[in-house]
Amino acid sequence: MTDFVGWGVTANFALALSILALTLSAQRVRRRPIHAQSWLFFGAAAITLVLHAGFDLAGPAYGSWSAVAEVLTTALLGGGFVRLYGADRDGVSALQSDAEQDTLTGLLNLRSFKEEAGERVLRTLEHDGHCAIAVLDVDGFKGVNDTHGHPAGDRVLKAVSTAIKANLRAADIAGRYGGDEFVILLDRCDRAEARRIAQRIRWSVEVLTNAAGGQVSLSCGIAICPDSGTDIDVLIHRADAMLLAVKRGGKNDVRLAAAGE
Repeated sequence: MTDFVGWGVTANFALALSILALTLSAQRVRRRPIHAQSWLFFGAAAITLVLHAGFDLAGPAYGSWSAVAEVLTTALLGGGFVRLYGADRDGVSALQSDAEQDTLTGLLNLRSFKEEAGERVLRTLEHDGHCAIAVLDVDGFKGVNDTHGHPAGDRVLKAVSTAIKANLRAADIAGRYGGDEFVILLDRCDRAEARRIAQRIRWSVEVLTNAAGGQVSLSCGIAICPDSGTDIDVLIHRADAMLLAVKRGGKNDVRLAAAGE
């Protein structure tokens, strides 16, 4: 029995030293704060584990103290693993969010937009409803870049994304199509409402981009589902065709595709 107790004490000391060494190593590699918090739990667990081993070595008279130290060790180790798991889970969520968003504007990137918009279109069809796809292009953006530089151009793109987000409803989504183009899905939206929202965005862009240091305007083409198609790529293509018509006709306007167009 004495040999068994002695072996247990030795194992506890060895485990405590291992945990303490890992804790010190983790603190030196500049992990994120929540990682550091988890290893502080582990460091405290190493200390209580040493106390547990010491009470065991001192004999039965310290049995109650040994039990307390054992409970504390278990609780601290559990808390450390919970914090560590939470940090890793948050890290995965952050990476996933970064992968879905355009880094400059905070809108969805095109791949993520198409995935989400495709699901919205399917739901629209299931409920015999309507939705709208709008493709928007910033008029005069190249002039801002050429005259004021790319930082000014970035400010304009951020201002445009702000104008878009400010005018969308809770169920709508927006993405960056590429360069100075954006794409929007307006959920449960008929032709009249789609035009109203697009015009509000266009007016907002003029105000916000002037404040951002670049006077630009916005051209917009819109396709309605199911009138202009039921596939997200087809709808984007037809909205893009309407956008091109606006650009050729003088820019700074909104045009909707006719049914079947």
